[in-house]
Amino acid sequence: MSIKKVKAAGIKFAYRWDGNPDGPVVMMAHAMGTSHRIWDWQVPALEDHYRLLRYDWRGHGDTNAPPGPYTLRQFVSDAIAVMDALNLDKVHWVGVSTGGMIGQGLGIHAPERVASLSLCNTTSQSTDWYREWVKERQAVVKEGGMSPVWDMTDKLWFTDAFVEAANTEYQAIRDVFVKTPVPGYLAGTSAVADLAYLPDLPKIKAPTRIIAAGDDPVTPIVRAEEIRDGIPGSELTVIDGQRHFSNVEVPDAFNAVLRKGLDEMLSKTEQ
Repeated sequence: MSIKKVKAAGIKFAYRWDGNPDGPVVMMAHAMGTSHRIWDWQVPALEDHYRLLRYDWRGHGDTNAPPGPYTLRQFVSDAIAVMDALNLDKVHWVGVSTGGMIGQGLGIHAPERVASLSLCNTTSQSTDWYREWVKERQAVVKEGGMSPVWDMTDKLWFTDAFVEAANTEYQAIRDVFVKTPVPGYLAGTSAVADLAYLPDLPKIKAPTRIIAAGDDPVTPIVRAEEIRDGIPGSELTVIDGQRHFSNVEVPDAFNAVLRKGLDEMLSKTEQ
């Protein structure tokens, strides 16, 4: 299906539906500097059973980029506003990186809206390293736009071999990244610099699966372990040898873990 727009929280959000129109709704949230396209490699693995809602969050993709700064709580409110505009009471949430942070916020602040959480390559707490990482990239963006930031980012997101091969998957993510509106990127990175969900993780009661990458320098395994230890009953799976976007680089391995987790959590919520 094609991209549509819906007005929510005072702006127009881009979204699209894929998959089984009668299936359980899975709402998928992307990472900073990307768009709903980050999930292109997961749709084929889920579309037989699930109704997939992918959206571009504030300041990214084809969604409006109002002046910032933004906040994570605003991203959570936006997600709820999109659900309301599309008449969705509850969803199975799948989020990668910042999308996983938004999922944690929903689980903490709006638990009635999430049937389950799949939190992929994400973290619950900002660190000094992360705040410096944000400052450095914001300075580069202000000076030269998104392209030079990609050159600082690709080997954090992908293995060296994947970057050097520069295949169609790599080019697709690069194209999305460099087209990200500068105001949206600056405002969004300011939001995640203040991430502080770690103390509130025990409030999350939704069934939760966590996927981490073994060599991810952005959200290392220790961050995933903190989430697992904080959310009661959650489970963690590590995909070895990968960096931040294992869902793009090794989709078969990632999809097997994601689908298994969704199916298991769906069976629990239906009991």
